[in-house]
Amino acid sequence: MPSDTRMIARFVLALLLTLAALPLSAKEEARTPWVVATYAYPQRDRAAAIQPLADYLARRGRHPVQVKVFPSPSALVQAMRDGQADVAVPNLHGYLQARRDVAQVTTLPVPQVPALQADRYRAVLVARQIVSPAELKAKAGQLHLVLVGRDSASGGFVPVQYLRDAGLDPATAFASVTYAGSHAAALQAVVEGRADVAALAGDVHDAARPDNINVLWRSDPIPPGPLLCRAATGVPCQAIVAWLLEAHAEAPDVMAALRAGWPEFGDATRFVPADMVRVSDVALRLD
Repeated sequence: MPSDTRMIARFVLALLLTLAALPLSAKEEARTPWVVATYAYPQRDRAAAIQPLADYLARRGRHPVQVKVFPSPSALVQAMRDGQADVAVPNLHGYLQARRDVAQVTTLPVPQVPALQADRYRAVLVARQIVSPAELKAKAGQLHLVLVGRDSASGGFVPVQYLRDAGLDPATAFASVTYAGSHAAALQAVVEGRADVAALAGDVHDAARPDNINVLWRSDPIPPGPLLCRAATGVPCQAIVAWLLEAHAEAPDVMAALRAGWPEFGDATRFVPADMVRVSDVALRLD
């Protein structure tokens, strides 16, 4: 073999060996990361709460990932709609929004909340000086209502629907409506007399049980929102379903971190398939 031919062959071999020796991370940089995303909440580090989930999906899929936190459940849904989020941890409101508004969205499993804890995840309406739903209806025009947020579940759309069913549209029936931003802040507004009526998560009220605050109504248990996957080229939603169902054995830190970010997940240790009958029942009552 002529010397120049041997030189070319050695060069090609060296190039192939170099490419084969590239670290996995260098090869992955050329691929678009999967975006694992959620929404912000006061005094909860939601980026830390979903990082183990992102790391687990990266390991199982051998694919780069990126974590993002959007300002609200609605902003999270908009990000999925715009192709800026692939796997999402929403609240129930965000889940129902996405199921209605995002094309090609896949329902992923949901944390399995122990039965006693799941029973405690309810909305409540609490008030100062008002002692019954009948009195609330009679005096609503003089009362200041505080909600947690427009796209909160227990502090937003669930109690809002109850009020509408009772003939009280919050937008017009009350003297004013404000948004506290958190369940604790909504309760504190009533305790301090800055609001007359508040809607919030029942467990937040029950943990504090402030004096002279009356519970006017308590909802049925509210199911947590299942995780979501934006079905798109390169995003293996069905494989992610299987990986989540195995996460309790493969990566227990995934659920531990989610519990720290979402108290409503209680002592959940594993994912289970979403109860679509129950979630659909909530959707039908709220659409």
